[in-house]
This record gives sequence, structure tokens and C-alpha cells, in this order.
Amino acid sequence: MIGVQDLRKGTTFIDDDGNLYKVLDFQHVKQGRGNATIKTKLRNIRTGSTIDKNFQSGGRVQDVRLEHQTVQYLYN
Repeated sequence: MIGVQDLRKGTTFIDDDGNLYKVLDFQHVKQGRGNATIKTKLRNIRTGSTIDKNFQSGGRVQDVRLEHQTVQYLYN
């Protein structure tokens, strides 16, 4: 698990609902007396849809390590 304050562009994670997301953009916003908020723009890897989501400082998400392989299909 990683803290939401550690999210960066390209980070992939699973949210509480089990959706797999990739961070496209993030912004750390600190209000005067309130808690910090992390505003993110996320792409759902399974569906390809893009959403904006805000996280409260101190929250945690499950990080995911993806491996990319180049493959070649041979047909007869």
C-alpha cells in the first residue's frame, strides 16, 4: 500500500472499488487551515475512461506493478 501523497504520473494502483487506474496528472493542494487534498486525473486501464478524483491527505491505495512484454504472433 502506498500513500496518496506518493502518487506520481504513471503510477498504477487499485482503488477501494477494485478498479485499476493509471495516474495521468496530479496536483497537491493545501488549504489554509484544512487538510491537504490531492487532485488527480486518472485513466481506468480496463475501460479506457478518464476521471478526475480527489483524495484526502493520509489516504492509502494498493499499488500495482505492471509488466509489459513485446510478443509476436506466428500464424500458419
